[in-house]
Amino acid sequence: MSIAVAVLLCLVTPLFIGTANLDRNSAAMPLEMFVSLIGVVLLTPVFQPEQNEEIDDLVSSKYCSTAKVHLIRTVYSIGAAALLICVFTVSMKLQSCDVTPVLALGTIADALFLGSMGMFTSALTGNTVIGYMPPLLYYAINIGMGPKLGSFYLFSMATGSYAAKLWLFLAGLLMTAAALFYQRLRKRRA
Repeated sequence: MSIAVAVLLCLVTPLFIGTANLDRNSAAMPLEMFVSLIGVVLLTPVFQPEQNEEIDDLVSSKYCSTAKVHLIRTVYSIGAAALLICVFTVSMKLQSCDVTPVLALGTIADALFLGSMGMFTSALTGNTVIGYMPPLLYYAINIGMGPKLGSFYLFSMATGSYAAKLWLFLAGLLMTAAALFYQRLRKRRA
């Protein structure tokens, strides 16, 4: 279901904002403002199945540990997000946009950051719906505050700055690892 929503988001993005004949800074706009949201869609629900007690009991009874299942889902979700972003970037290139691999990598960093924020919140609260709230709130704060967020500004590529993407990527990796670690600790305590 999450992949279908992510694909739909990519398909409707050209309806909201033009994706043809754009220069580099303008091409960053649809990638950062719309396509990066697929990270929230794909990563936030990684722990959702085990939030149902019956499913958690069933998964826990299997040979493969729950931590491995969560790791596989996380890698799968990040890979799916990266693939969708790359396909969208190639489609923009075919529409005569000045897109580069750096724009795709920056969008992947945004998606990882936002998605891992939701994933971490979902792990802490044990509730996927609550997990969607912080990344969407942070997205709204970025629209309002803009470059005042410095190294954690989501839409920096549209202004020609790429340094923030490294910080977003590293923070995303850190939050993903923290979410997986916390979920594993929570499981051991239960």
